[in-house]
Amino acid sequence: MPIRVFLADDNALFRDGLAQLLNSDGRFEVVGQASTGEEAVTAVSERRPDLILMDLRMPGMSGVEAIRRIRAADREVPIGVLTIFESPEYVQSALDAGASGYVAKDATPAELSGAAIALVEGKRQLVVPAYPGDESAPSKSSKLLTGLTHRELDVLRALCTPASNEGIARNLGISQKTLRNHISNVYRKLNIHDRAQAVIIAVREDLVGVGSRT
Repeated sequence: MPIRVFLADDNALFRDGLAQLLNSDGRFEVVGQASTGEEAVTAVSERRPDLILMDLRMPGMSGVEAIRRIRAADREVPIGVLTIFESPEYVQSALDAGASGYVAKDATPAELSGAAIALVEGKRQLVVPAYPGDESAPSKSSKLLTGLTHRELDVLRALCTPASNEGIARNLGISQKTLRNHISNVYRKLNIHDRAQAVIIAVREDLVGVGSRT
């Protein structure tokens, strides 16, 4: 039987395109759609999907609040967040609310379907599209982490906390200029460009736990 998927996104064009993509793959069947968080909470309880893919930014009730309410009523259904990379706080708030994974909207069809399968299989990890040069191989990302120095790993972990750069520098006992140099090195070695991507890689590679604010 195909995996029953429910979609929640206020962009009808994107939502319909995603529905066509999933329905064309014999492994999935889109059983419902919603454009607001309120609609999603109500419809999910009626449709009982195997997987929910939800945007964070919707009018009225946010995706984060919708995830929280759905999770309170159903502890089992996997929920994947569909959105563009935003702030680390957005990543963290979705995970804290009960999201099972994080999938960027610019993922390729193969990446998106693979992420959906992984979520249904209970793989509680962040699934994101490949970064340039990553070749979408988890083992390669892990190898990239081994290229970081101990101090750079400390910095990467610190980027997963709510602390500002000033706070991170103070906690690590280094100057803000030194911290900026470490951050630049981390971004260069991981081939990423912002803190949100750093958070996602750190969680995906088990450097920090999902939902952790170490």
